[in-house]
Parts: sequence; structure tokens; C-alpha cells
Amino acid sequence: MAYTSSQIVQAVPTGINSALVCVKAETSFSAVTSVTADSVFTSSYTNYLIKLICNTSTTNDVLLKFRAGGVATSTNYNRQRLVFNSSSVTTDQLTAQTSLNLGATNGAFEQSFDFNIYNPQVATPTNIFGLNQNNFANYTTGNAGVILSANQSASTAFDGIEFTVATGTFTGKYSIYGYSKTV
Repeated sequence: MAYTSSQIVQAVPTGINSALVCVKAETSFSAVTSVTADSVFTSSYTNYLIKLICNTSTTNDVLLKFRAGGVATSTNYNRQRLVFNSSSVTTDQLTAQTSLNLGATNGAFEQSFDFNIYNPQVATPTNIFGLNQNNFANYTTGNAGVILSANQSASTAFDGIEFTVATGTFTGKYSIYGYSKTV
């Protein structure tokens, strides 16, 4: 049986709420040193999911900074990280940094980030938990994973975020979702 478009629309119940609400539509960028998204963290949502896919112009670090009122915060970033690949598992810790280092790329291969941000819009420390899939050397044997536990430890209410690279440029896309507070 074939349905018309009006029948299909009617078949979807009203009042359905999504668990994730897009607060920043997928945004592409090309050969830039940084990208920003202001006014995305509001009291409408407590927690957020960010998806970022990118590659860099050279071997590089992808960095994150929170923003308040259009100004990036450059203090109090702390990170614990677990990195695993086909031959090793390593950990590292960075404290009191000027940005949050999400992970390194070798410039030739794309990497994917999914991370949750907790209470960024509240004047308390902001926690971050993330996963990173990386292709360090190639798409076949260069696969690596990263588990990231981090925070920005100042009691600051943030409304935006900035992604940047340590040197050179990067190309990719990102989107930001708020976790719904209702059912």
C-alpha cells in the first residue's frame, strides 16, 4: 500500500520529544585556525553532546576552550586520558592548561570526537567526558581510541565553545545537541 505525504505526517504521533535537541546545526569549516559557537549553552539544557569530525593540515593537537560572553577562557583546563591502539595502552594527565587538548592528528587522516559536557551554563566547574576515534597512520592499521575525562575547574558559567589547533589549520564539521530535560 502506498501512502501520501499527509498520511505519513498523520501517522507520527504528536507530543513526541527527542532525547537530543540540536542547538547548533552541523557546521562545516575549511582550512581555519579556529571555529566558535556562542550562545549555545543555556538554561534550557543541563548537559550537551558535541560531535566533531576533522583533520589537520599538519601533525597537530585539536584543542577546546569554553567561552563566556564571546571571550574564550584560557585557564584551568585539566585532563586525564587513556589512549589505546593495536600494540599499546598509555595514559597521561595534564593540569592547569590554557586549553583542553582533545587529541593529536598526523594531518593526513580524519578523526572523530563525541563528548559530553556537563553543566557548562552553571557557575561551577564544567566536566567533560569524551571518546575519540583516531587514524594516526592510516585507515587500516592506524586506528586508535582515546577516552578523555576532563574539566574546566573555575566556577564560571559558559555559553559557548571554541575549537582550535595548536599550529596550522583544520577542516571538518561539528554539531551540538542538548539533552532534553523532559520526557
